Amino acid sequence: MLKRLLSVTLIAWLVVLSGCAQADSFPDFTKLVDKVQPSVVSVKIEVKRWGRVVGRGGGSGFIVDESGYILTNHHVVDGAETPVVKLYNGREFDAKVVGSDANTDVALLKIDAGDLELSALELGTTKDLKVGQWVLAFGAPFNLEQTVTAGIVSAKGRGEVGSQYVPFIQTDVAINRGNSGGPLINLDGEVVGINSMIFNPMISSGLSFSIPIDLADNVRQQLLKDGKVNRGFLGVTFGPIDQDKADAFGLTDVSGALVTRVLAEMAADKAGIKVGDVVIAVDGKRVRKSQDLPFYIGQMPAGEEVELTIVRNGDEETIEVTLSDANGQFTASSDTGKQELGIAVTALNPDLKEATGIDKGVIIRDVERDSPAARAGLSQGDIIQKLHRTVIRNPEDFQKAVASLPEKGKVAVLIVRQGVGSDFLVIELE
Repeated sequence: MLKRLLSVTLIAWLVVLSGCAQADSFPDFTKLVDKVQPSVVSVKIEVKRWGRVVGRGGGSGFIVDESGYILTNHHVVDGAETPVVKLYNGREFDAKVVGSDANTDVALLKIDAGDLELSALELGTTKDLKVGQWVLAFGAPFNLEQTVTAGIVSAKGRGEVGSQYVPFIQTDVAINRGNSGGPLINLDGEVVGINSMIFNPMISSGLSFSIPIDLADNVRQQLLKDGKVNRGFLGVTFGPIDQDKADAFGLTDVSGALVTRVLAEMAADKAGIKVGDVVIAVDGKRVRKSQDLPFYIGQMPAGEEVELTIVRNGDEETIEVTLSDANGQFTASSDTGKQELGIAVTALNPDLKEATGIDKGVIIRDVERDSPAARAGLSQGDIIQKLHRTVIRNPEDFQKAVASLPEKGKVAVLIVRQGVGSDFLVIELE
């Protein structure tokens, strides 16, 4: 009897100790939440088109300077005349959009809070961020303000899921509509990212993506200085390297960006970059994935000299390139169609026509998130050659096609996409 009693007691103690060990393996987030929440804000917007309100929306943001500067997403404030910022204490202030960059989905706001003392968050770095590390997301999912969720970093450098300029941080943190623009926080209370998007826009699915704070802060400083981003442009299209290509091009590693096209009179062309070159480093920084190339280049201003390490015919070379202006790569743009479809297009300029061999169509320069075009799979850089029943040769044709679209239903659009070729996609109009 005594032996059995001792056995039961021992088992009970093991269960208790096991529970304690399991509990100790999870950090206590309460103090961290208390520290961060006063700096997290909600952003409300009214989108105006043609002089009237056509929609309401919003998201989240966070204070980065005690004088009232706030970081959020471009898509949170896109189309808003005067965003309204709601602080942790419930106070609301009209905000000025200092600047906004669609390519990185970063926007900088400014509020005048008078004598009210604001608390700014400390910015960290993604250089020290490790896969498997705990992170917290703050924001207002479904307008439920000051919500906190926790998870781990699932991956880094996800350049293939969105903008070519952003190597997203992937996490399994629960993020939903309204979380956009809120901070991703490490256990030291530092901002390591801006929550930007989820894999499934209808529901959180354990695949969440955040903009690295190093990139966002670079954009913030440029917006603060000039109100826009001065982004360098190399003037090439490129593709990834797999094992077969690494063998064929004489590479020692399965890494780099394979140049598939060089745009005439752009930076790469003037420097002597050729189709078939493999870029393996930018200013000494290794290009592990092809998406690293636009990320590195996009952080440098036009006119800056950059050193590219390439492999050509199996031999490694170094080439100096003076970057072109990314903002000047196309002619004057037109926002025709953005309201109905969620895209902005521009004409094909002579250089692009020569480089692609395509002389008819319009190129997409911007796609609004969660728009009919985005849901259909259209992307920045796609060339539209037919919309519904209209052949598209220029922006005027596109404008006529948009004007003739039905109010509801499905319409087909013919696109040409680099690396894919021609294809029809279907846009469902709401």
